[in-house]
Amino acid sequence: MAGYDLIVVGGGPAGMMAAGRAAERGRRVLLLEKGPSLGRKLLITAGGRCNITNSAALPEFLKAFGRQGEFLRDAFKSFSNLELLAWLHSRKIETIEERKGRIFPASQDARDILRALMEFMAAAGAEAQTQRPVEKLWIEGGALRGVVARGRIESASVLLATGGLSYPATGCTGDGYALARAAGHSIAPTFPAVVAFETVETWPREIQGTPIKNVQLRATCGERKVAEIFGEALWTHYGISGPAVLDISREIVPALAAGEPVTLRLDLRPNDTEEALDERLLFAIKKDGKKQVQSVLGDWVAARTATTLLRLAEVDAKKKMNQVSKSDRKRIVRTVKHLELHLARPRPIEEAIVTGGGVALSEVDPRRMESRLLKGLHFAGELLDLAGPSGGYNLQAAFSTGYLVGEIV
Repeated sequence: MAGYDLIVVGGGPAGMMAAGRAAERGRRVLLLEKGPSLGRKLLITAGGRCNITNSAALPEFLKAFGRQGEFLRDAFKSFSNLELLAWLHSRKIETIEERKGRIFPASQDARDILRALMEFMAAAGAEAQTQRPVEKLWIEGGALRGVVARGRIESASVLLATGGLSYPATGCTGDGYALARAAGHSIAPTFPAVVAFETVETWPREIQGTPIKNVQLRATCGERKVAEIFGEALWTHYGISGPAVLDISREIVPALAAGEPVTLRLDLRPNDTEEALDERLLFAIKKDGKKQVQSVLGDWVAARTATTLLRLAEVDAKKKMNQVSKSDRKRIVRTVKHLELHLARPRPIEEAIVTGGGVALSEVDPRRMESRLLKGLHFAGELLDLAGPSGGYNLQAAFSTGYLVGEIV
């Protein structure tokens, strides 16, 4: 067939990696991006720091994606986190590892990752055109012929790597779902998969922006445990966010969507028993009787949080420790160890870090990321019905699925 060997639709990490690898193998490649520039969502990941991947071993990586994880085995074997790091290091990009295996560029600047991808494509000879949206797939006689983008462009293979619905300002507006449907593919209902939550309670806005360090979170529907995690969170004007909240959001969102009431219980001192905390209060009464209770509690949690917790416990924050009663102590300890939030809804999908749902995995060959319905049509990245937790898992999946397509076309 004349024209290109591969047309990549979408200029994110999956699309750029596929385009670069295919061109590196001698294929004639055209990448089409509807927006004004490449990698716009990549530039805002992790607040612009770009959590590239995670140091987890392959079994942990697959487990992180839950029931969908096995689908990624071939992609991760084709281009693992270790191979991604070697690829970056060969391009003079040093990396650092932070808590829970999160890996970032040492520069803390996503622009370095984008620059490496763009240089990779350019050096390999891949052609990229921006502000050229794909209107539809070019299908004739049941066969894929290419795409229509201000005219027909011929290619034996097309990769859809258009992302999901998160952060539409970066170009992720779900265009790929329509293109996939036109080829006969089913789309699993989309939802915000890695996302913060609005709460019924309004008091979190009093302490918005205050971090919650070393907290145990437990989400329940009645007596049923939905998810549990230890980590860090963040009070916001609408409720609660932060890494630990994002990591368990995939389990919580479906419950809320089903109309189930979800309670989030926070243990703000998970390493201390209730008895130990009560002993600490008694010790403070004896040793620092004239100290205000808010000052003592401020040693347990952030000072702003302490004031709010005392109000919730119905204890005067300015009360002297030698005035604190047994019932006061009991309420303080219970509030610290069993703080409850009632989740109203997830934040809008436009704010989600990752979009859940997407192209049905049963209709895609995981060994080639190729459609089982239309030969030559491939998928990569967030467009697929894949959603891992925060921490570099989803970006690695984008790199790996993109690389696999570039390796086999």
